[in-house]
Amino acid sequence: MGAGETEPLLRRTGSDDFEEVGASLWFNLISGPAFLAQIGGVALVVAVWASIFSHKLILFSAHPLLNSLGIALLLESTLMLQPTSTPTQKRKGAIVHSVLNGTAFLLMYTSFVIIVVNKTKSEHRHFDSAHAVLGLITYIFIFIQATVGMVQFYMPSLVGGRESARSIYKYHRIFGYLIFVFIIATAIAVTYTDYVKYVLKIRTWFVVLCSVFILAGVLPRVQLKKLGF
Repeated sequence: MGAGETEPLLRRTGSDDFEEVGASLWFNLISGPAFLAQIGGVALVVAVWASIFSHKLILFSAHPLLNSLGIALLLESTLMLQPTSTPTQKRKGAIVHSVLNGTAFLLMYTSFVIIVVNKTKSEHRHFDSAHAVLGLITYIFIFIQATVGMVQFYMPSLVGGRESARSIYKYHRIFGYLIFVFIIATAIAVTYTDYVKYVLKIRTWFVVLCSVFILAGVLPRVQLKKLGF
């Protein structure tokens, strides 16, 4: 029997302290420094949506709207799962995590199709900016992450059983945090594109500030032992 199964009533050091025993999983969204991430995430989404709806809506408008909402859901799914420690908490958290991520992926890949169609119709070059290149890399990473996560949790027999699936979890978590870095880099890079810079007028400093808040809420809750350290 693992340590997590023998101490469901004990408080442990590290980010486990941010989840109260018996508390709803939804409490994880604001526990500890998570509220800082919420401030950054909400501010970023509100700024994007307010800027988009203050202008005439076009096909392209759906790209930032869906992407920002998808990123927000990815943030919530991460905050939800981070502090879980007991088997019951982990399983419930993983289910909610997968549902939120699945919804986020649908939104983000829909936004990807929209931007490809929009550029094709307007005869603009594809992947002609740092934002576009980073975005493509991020989409690919997210697809890999989603596929591995689904197989690990819902179809572990495909990787040799539950024990084999568990051995991959730490890499799944590490890769997830790496994706967060790419998402932030992509969001910052978009402020250098002409549309965002001159039409939406969302400033680089604002996105950087929101990113700092998000990282301040996420990084302190990282449990190194879950990453294999």
